[in-house]
This record gives sequence, C-alpha cells and structure tokens, in this order.
Amino acid sequence: MNDDFGGAFDIGDQAPKAPATLANLQFSLEEATSLEEQIAQMEDDIKAAKKNLNYIKSQRIPDMMSELQMEQIVWKGWKCKVSDFVSGSLPKEDEPREKAIEWITLHGGEDLIKTQVTTEFGRSGHNEAMSLAAELQEQGYNVSAKSGVHPQTLCAWVRERLKKGEEIDIDTIGIYTGKVAKFEKVRK
Repeated sequence: MNDDFGGAFDIGDQAPKAPATLANLQFSLEEATSLEEQIAQMEDDIKAAKKNLNYIKSQRIPDMMSELQMEQIVWKGWKCKVSDFVSGSLPKEDEPREKAIEWITLHGGEDLIKTQVTTEFGRSGHNEAMSLAAELQEQGYNVSAKSGVHPQTLCAWVRERLKKGEEIDIDTIGIYTGKVAKFEKVRK
C-alpha cells in the first residue's frame, strides 16, 4: 500500500506473515516505536510551523503592509488583507476578574455580564435544583455564583468601543488587540 509520503507508511508489505514468534514481535515493536517517533516529530514540526505562521501573519506582514500603506494585496493567486483583531477573555483568577467586571460595568457594559449560579445535588435533588440561589443557601446547599462575559461578546464589545474611539483598559479586562493578515485563495 503506497501513500504520498514516499512509502514511509507502507503497511502490510513488510509485516511478518508467520505465527507469532519473538522475532515477529520484535519487528512489530520496532515498527510501532519508529512510527511513534515519526508522529511525535511531525507534531513538533507542525507546532513550530504554526507558531512561525502566526508570527508572520500577526507581526511581520501587518508591519510591512502598514509601512507600505497597504491594506490588501493579491499575490500568486492569494488575496492578503490586513485587518484589526481583538482576542481574549476575562481573567480566570477571582480578584482580577472582579476588577474587570467592575471596569466593564463602569464603562457601559453591564448588559454583557451574565451570572451563573451552580450547586451540586445528588441524584434525587432535581426539584431542589430549580429553586432560587437564596433558598438553596438557606437550605444548607453550597451555592457558588460567578459573573462573567462570554469571550466572543466581550471581544465584540471591545471592537465596537475601539471603533468609536472609546477608552478600553485591555490589561484589566484581559483583552489583546492587533492586526492580522488573512489569506483567501482567489477564484478564477
């Protein structure tokens, strides 16, 4: 069985056909460990390539196109367009998260904030789970309440504020912004 990898993944052709012997087991062990190493190396190579591509798309190309005062270019059948991006989410730690929520509230984003109340019940506790959080606490259940903003909602809100030229404390709310080159194959 041939493949697009120069025969590196041929299976069956070399495998022993005889009943299990120590030599046949050793052959299969050698083959399996070799494939494990090849796959690990390929995964490392893919990870490094993705990191390099991310740097080129989010740093090098946007910087060069900015210097050349270009927003897009078509090159070898690919359209490259540089656009703004916003990414991130609220901090995970409680104190920074509360500061971020407070900042968002003070700057008109209170409608973004959702609060989740959770508790654990045994199998027969479904009806009790439908009660309000205050009632659960009175009954002795361990209730936790956590406020937050969905990352996509938060990023959309930040993009809108940036578009309007409004203040954003990106460090407090856990957001980062920048430019990124996006590629699209040009159809003929």
